[in-house]
Amino acid sequence: MKYLSLSNGKKMSKIGLGVSRFGTRIPAELAEEMLARFCQAGGTLVDTARNYYEWVENGRGKSEAFLGAWMENQKCRDQLVVSTKGGVRNCGRVFIADLSRDTLLKELDESMYALRTGYLDIYLLHRDEPERPVEEIVESLQEIAAKADCCDIGVCNWNCQRIRAANQYAEKHGLLPIRVVQTWWSLASYTDEMWDDPTTTHMDAETSEYCQAQHCIVMGYTSQAKGFFQKACASGVDCLDPLLKRRILNAENLKKLNKLQEYCKINCCTATDVVVGYITSNPLLGTALISCSNLVQLEDVLASADYHLETEMIRCFDEVGKYEYIC
Repeated sequence: MKYLSLSNGKKMSKIGLGVSRFGTRIPAELAEEMLARFCQAGGTLVDTARNYYEWVENGRGKSEAFLGAWMENQKCRDQLVVSTKGGVRNCGRVFIADLSRDTLLKELDESMYALRTGYLDIYLLHRDEPERPVEEIVESLQEIAAKADCCDIGVCNWNCQRIRAANQYAEKHGLLPIRVVQTWWSLASYTDEMWDDPTTTHMDAETSEYCQAQHCIVMGYTSQAKGFFQKACASGVDCLDPLLKRRILNAENLKKLNKLQEYCKINCCTATDVVVGYITSNPLLGTALISCSNLVQLEDVLASADYHLETEMIRCFDEVGKYEYIC
């Protein structure tokens, strides 16, 4: 397992286990097995949010509560890097951001109570509220950091312009900056039209360059590209389900798939090795968030946890489809 360091030196695994469906869609016994196996393999980062699966009956907060009960039972809180998110409510599948100070502090109390912890390692704002001044939000984050004794604060689904503005304000006033950024990020190339949700963001060149220059930690969700490359290698693109085709199957990703298949054949490695290594070996300080439905999926990723993908190959994948770069 590869690691990077939080601001206080605590080690965070470069693979993070997303527990969004724990407590709702994933049976308790299986969820406990996956958490135990992840920790046994050296995993430390677990990622959740206050509003996960709020769209199912009584789902709000269940992921946090499940994780909190498990950590208390296992007496392992201090061994884990716990990341949670707030500032969003759901009306069905519609995300409604409220980044007012009072709402954020109230949700923080709820999260810490559910997680049965007196501190958080990472706290993120789950969506942006573009109409709210970034200065006000940064001031609220300072209170959150103090109250939760956070190692690092950050944002999820914010564009680079807003992140930059927030950190410029923080620097000017001697405040804690945004150090953690969570966004759609994987080997696949994304477009705004793929996800039918204008409140999300995906990795782009501007964000990548900024995060690298500022030494931000980037937590990539959909780090496996919904299994696109693994499934396409195993069964071919014609066998992909319609949703996956609509979201990922485009000309640029087909070129990346071809390059991945060539690389795997030459280097005797798996598609998962490459997909995981793209983030864990990236020049960016990256962590690959995974959300597994079963132990087989988890074991597949864990088997690739130490794989090193050369920087030149990462650059090659980034160039494929843009300039017909030949590696």
